[in-house]
Amino acid sequence: MKGTIGAWALFLLCLFLLSFAATTPYSKTADLALISLRLALVTVLSILVVRERWRHGNAQRRDAHPGLDAGDSILQRFRRWYYDAEDHPN
Repeated sequence: MKGTIGAWALFLLCLFLLSFAATTPYSKTADLALISLRLALVTVLSILVVRERWRHGNAQRRDAHPGLDAGDSILQRFRRWYYDAEDHPN
C-alpha cells in the first residue's frame, strides 16, 4: 500500500511539473527541471551499472567474490523492484 501511494505521488508530481511546461512564463524552468532530473537519474544509474560490471569482470578473473557495499545493495533493490521479485529470495 505504501509503495502505491509513493508511486501515485511521484506520478502527480510529474504531471504538476508538466503542467508548468504548458504555461509560458514557467516553461523554460519546468523544462530545465525535468531535463536535469532525467540526466541526474541516467548518470547515477550509469555509474552504478558500470561499477557493477567492472567489479563483476574483475571477480571472474580472480575467481573471488567481492564484498558487498552500499552500491551493490542499491542495484539489487532496484532489480527486485523492477522485476517485482521477493525482498530476500532463497
